[in-house]
Amino acid sequence: MVTKAQQQKFAKHFERYDADRDGKIDQSDIDALINRWCDAFHIPPGSDKWRSTIKRANRLWQDLQGHADANGDKVINTEEWIAAHEDPRFVDEVAIPLAQLTFELGDVDGDGNVSLSEWMTLQSISGVSQVDALKMFQALDGDGDGYITTDEHDAALREFFGSDNLQAAGAQLAGHL
Repeated sequence: MVTKAQQQKFAKHFERYDADRDGKIDQSDIDALINRWCDAFHIPPGSDKWRSTIKRANRLWQDLQGHADANGDKVINTEEWIAAHEDPRFVDEVAIPLAQLTFELGDVDGDGNVSLSEWMTLQSISGVSQVDALKMFQALDGDGDGYITTDEHDAALREFFGSDNLQAAGAQLAGHL
């Protein structure tokens, strides 16, 4: 069962994928975010990386619908989003891969690390304030080397989705609660 603390985190996280801020996530929200991220990281439309990213995003949208669209209306509202987190398959097959895709886009040179600058760009596109994005970065950069590694990010994701501790480093992924 999703705890009250997790509900807070998941509701806040929902806002990051609701690109047009209309209280629901649909295909156009995912498309808008992916296009903004690709534009911000200079991934040209039609390039191999762009096509791969769009393909993965579309597959994730289909998985999101399959796991979270309880009433079959092709949109996900906050309640459906939060309820979907009760299913560990949703977390493993949709929520974490969607966050990992975002991280990979920020890892411009493909070295498994995201710099502060790359992180700030990713977060600003998702509507996260600079202050919250900086706090996230500082909490997730466990070794203080100025980069968030894939391992640090994945550990934070597991903590974000699996813990109800609002003080844990992974909880920072929600931003200010």
